[in-house]
Amino acid sequence: MLLAAAASAQDAASPRQGGATEPNAAARDPYQRSLQVYEFRKAAQSGPERGQEIFYYKCWFCHNEYTKDIPKLTGLYQHATLVSGEPVNDETVKAKIRNGGPGMAAYKYALSDADLSDLVSYLREKCCWNSDSPPPNPHYRAR
Repeated sequence: MLLAAAASAQDAASPRQGGATEPNAAARDPYQRSLQVYEFRKAAQSGPERGQEIFYYKCWFCHNEYTKDIPKLTGLYQHATLVSGEPVNDETVKAKIRNGGPGMAAYKYALSDADLSDLVSYLREKCCWNSDSPPPNPHYRAR
């Protein structure tokens, strides 16, 4: 009996019988915080605030005020050129993040174009914070 029910359910989903032609996509739960962390969307959906979150998880551990040999990113867009000699603009900064360089990891497989756009908007508009006062947690509510 159980096998017959399973077979009829499978036939109903078969494309030959007029059922679904594609497997169902996984439902996304907007309230699942781990998904927000994974997609860097805890602070904001897009823009410089999301870029700040990406910077915190992907860039800050190397580009912070305590490092000696790594370029600081504060005031990046006030410089005429990158360390590589290329002019500082959105496309060259995205290319450097995407492809990396000597001593810098490449993030072309870790960050999407939307991630790069948000990160560059943060670097251009708001970068960077002092580690004594890191960005606030948007989910924390003081009592």
